[in-house]
Amino acid sequence: MRTLHAVLLASLSSLAAQAEDGYEDFSPEWFFDISFVDARPAAAQRAMERFFQRDWNGAAGLAVGTGVRVSDQALAQAAVEFARGADFAIDGGEDSAVAAFHRCADKAAQASALAEDEPQLLRSTVLRSRCLAVMPDRFAAASVLAKAAKGMPDRTDAAEFWYGAGRLLEDMGRSDSAYLLYAQSWKTDPRGSFATQALHSQALMLAQAGRFTEIQPLVETADRAFPGDARLRSRMRIVEGRAWLGLGDTARALFRWKTLTNAFVRGVGDLMPDSVEAAEIYWRLGDLSAQKAADLHFDALDPADRKTAHLRRRDYMEEAFGYFRQAVTCYAYPWTPVALRDIAGVIERYAQDVAGQRIDFRNDTDRVAQEILVQRKLPSLFQSAGNTYRRQIRFARNTGDGTGIGLQSGRGLARSWWSAVKARRNAAVLLKVSPRPAADSQSIAWYEHVVDSAVSAETANGKRLAIEGIVDLSQWEQLGWPESDSIKEFLGPQEAPAAIARGAEKRAAPGGTTGGNDLAALTAIQWTWRGFEARRLARNTILDIRLLKARLSGS
Repeated sequence: MRTLHAVLLASLSSLAAQAEDGYEDFSPEWFFDISFVDARPAAAQRAMERFFQRDWNGAAGLAVGTGVRVSDQALAQAAVEFARGADFAIDGGEDSAVAAFHRCADKAAQASALAEDEPQLLRSTVLRSRCLAVMPDRFAAASVLAKAAKGMPDRTDAAEFWYGAGRLLEDMGRSDSAYLLYAQSWKTDPRGSFATQALHSQALMLAQAGRFTEIQPLVETADRAFPGDARLRSRMRIVEGRAWLGLGDTARALFRWKTLTNAFVRGVGDLMPDSVEAAEIYWRLGDLSAQKAADLHFDALDPADRKTAHLRRRDYMEEAFGYFRQAVTCYAYPWTPVALRDIAGVIERYAQDVAGQRIDFRNDTDRVAQEILVQRKLPSLFQSAGNTYRRQIRFARNTGDGTGIGLQSGRGLARSWWSAVKARRNAAVLLKVSPRPAADSQSIAWYEHVVDSAVSAETANGKRLAIEGIVDLSQWEQLGWPESDSIKEFLGPQEAPAAIARGAEKRAAPGGTTGGNDLAALTAIQWTWRGFEARRLARNTILDIRLLKARLSGS
């Protein structure tokens, strides 16, 4: 059932990848290959060759042969439709992908109805659930697993299916329902292979639901029931820190987390997290500092108090950046891309608050001068945020993006460019409507000339910034956002297309961008599929490292 466990986990798109005892076998070829378990090796080999050649009709035809049971024939055909749907999904053909996954689910249901033994029933049920989850109809997928679990004689299998149904509901954001299914999984087999996952997932759901007082008993249960499982205990300590934080005991939460990060840095300790767990802790510490920074605003009446708020906020921001960078260096999915996104988010929030800060002035002329100074500071801040958003988009294209962080960063990049352009536009507007001094007609004419020159300069700076932004957004294929449309409108119908064309040229040049598809235009199916692949690669890489270490140590 180890591989079945991996199949169930594949439907999730929320937490970091976790390496279990083996590889995450949830690919279409695995389902197709397992259909030939009782067939002649020669027939299985020919079928697999057709499958890997992407000759889907040929692969399906060879599955209907001597030595392949009727139920497994249906399972093989379902796996072929699964692979066909994956092809469509990767290429962006959402309607065709959904149709293929529907055919897969129907064939898998047929395989379940024809199953001659428990293993046949289990693998066909899993494939059906997986196809429903990809479409995505996660509630139907969870229902398939939960219904199957109720009638299972084997407690281990039932616990696995309850757990898989819980993961699907968790993916839908239904924390309370997922918690009940995880609790059922734990109750069904409290000492089985899914007991530790069910226990940990219960704690996670309680944390998401804000039921912090109920987490400590689960931590104590983990310590008591699995004293030798250091990994489970360290993961429960992470959730325990979240509970203390939610209950207002920040000092105890920080003690829990920093004890683990110290063990990770030193490489020794009773409870030592791995890189994925350490990355999560660093991200949570950074997020805590970022929240403290965001709570400091620049609206105090006293200028000295505003200056102090600026200094304290900068300190918290630097603290958050330090933790986020440590999460990045752990290179763990999904905390590395999340940390990159949030570094940019901290900078962007700071720029927005700077734009709205209180300004002291002696008269209207002084007010305009101060406001223009603020607007001129903003483009560099927003461009700094954009640089980090761009880095995250590159990372997502290189590694896959199961939680849509690359999509969020694409929106952030467009938003940052528009905010920078808007600051220049606002400076020009402030200058244009600024109060005129009392003077004779000749002096007023001279003053108007100076103001017009300044407005022209700000407008020209805004145009240059807008062109640079559109070129960048075009290069990174992020023109589908409302903020991108605002910049194009600012540029006008002649300059915007020229800037878009320049960006396309840069994208086509060697090394222009890294990655393939337009992240902003990816369909829901594509995001789901990218998520599956990212988790599979992450888990398998972690396992490869562990196996290599074991071989080097001779164990």
